[in-house]
Amino acid sequence: MKEYSNEEIHALGLQIGCVIRLERLKKKLSQEELGLLIGSNSTTIGRIERYENSTNWELLIKVCQALEVDFYSLFKLQTLNSVLSVIKNCYELENKLTKQKEKYYSDLDKSVKIAFRKIKS
Repeated sequence: MKEYSNEEIHALGLQIGCVIRLERLKKKLSQEELGLLIGSNSTTIGRIERYENSTNWELLIKVCQALEVDFYSLFKLQTLNSVLSVIKNCYELENKLTKQKEKYYSDLDKSVKIAFRKIKS
C-alpha cells in the first residue's frame, strides 16, 4: 500500500468530499435526503462533502453504498485536473446556485489547487 504524506491525505480528503457531492447531485438528492438514507443528517453529509473533519469509516461506507460509489476507488489520489473536473461538474449540477454556493465552489477550487501544489513541493 502506498504511504501518503500529510499533504496527500489532505488532498485526498478534499477529493473524497468532491466525489461524494458529485454523486449525490447526480442522483438529485439533497444532503438531508442522503442523510436520511443512511440514518444520519444533512449536517454530517455537509461535513463529509466539505472535509471539515475526519469521517468515521462506517458512515463513509454507508454513504458510498447509498450513492453506489466504489469505496476503494475513493482512496486513489487523482490528478489535480481530475479533481477540478469533479468540482466543475458539481457546480453545473447545482439547481439552486446561491452567492454562498458560488463562493463555496470558488474557495474549494482554490483549496484544491493549494493542496495539490503542496504535494508537488
